[in-house]
Amino acid sequence: MATRVRLFISAGPDQEPARELLGRALAELPVNIGWLIKRTPDVASVAEAHLFAVLLGPDIWAPVGLELWWAMRTEKPVLAYRMAAMRTPAAHAFLQENAMLDWTRVLDLQQLRRAFLLDVSRFLMQHAERYGLTLLEAQTLSDYLGRLKQALPADLPEISTGAAGGGVILAPGKDEPAGAQLIGKE
Repeated sequence: MATRVRLFISAGPDQEPARELLGRALAELPVNIGWLIKRTPDVASVAEAHLFAVLLGPDIWAPVGLELWWAMRTEKPVLAYRMAAMRTPAAHAFLQENAMLDWTRVLDLQQLRRAFLLDVSRFLMQHAERYGLTLLEAQTLSDYLGRLKQALPADLPEISTGAAGGGVILAPGKDEPAGAQLIGKE
């Protein structure tokens, strides 16, 4: 018997447009699958989910970390997306603590939508029987997956974030130690 996919989307309030977009993107799938989407802070809903998505913008918000921890503890498949942005120290620490995840870096909401649809399509193909996909629906989804792969850029350039790993920023003329020489200055 086919089951509805239970999806939990975890993100801070700054990612509300992205969360909304992902919910609407599911309607673009070329197969008729039932979805139950949760996005409220509720650890019980994480435990009941079949699939967990986490969105990271410039900062991390509570309870995203707890929700992700619970998803990993209950062995949920995790789709992790990080928007290309300058990050707060807390967001950098969150990424480092969760470096074991396969973070997909996206530049904008359009890339997020395509990457999410690609990941969800793969998930559905892997669990076709559980969610009641017919052979024709599986073929339609496979064709759709091929088109999505062509639409995604292979590698996105990294944006420099300055002294993300630590550093010192000096005010020329004020903070120069005796005998210091600025690099790149002739």
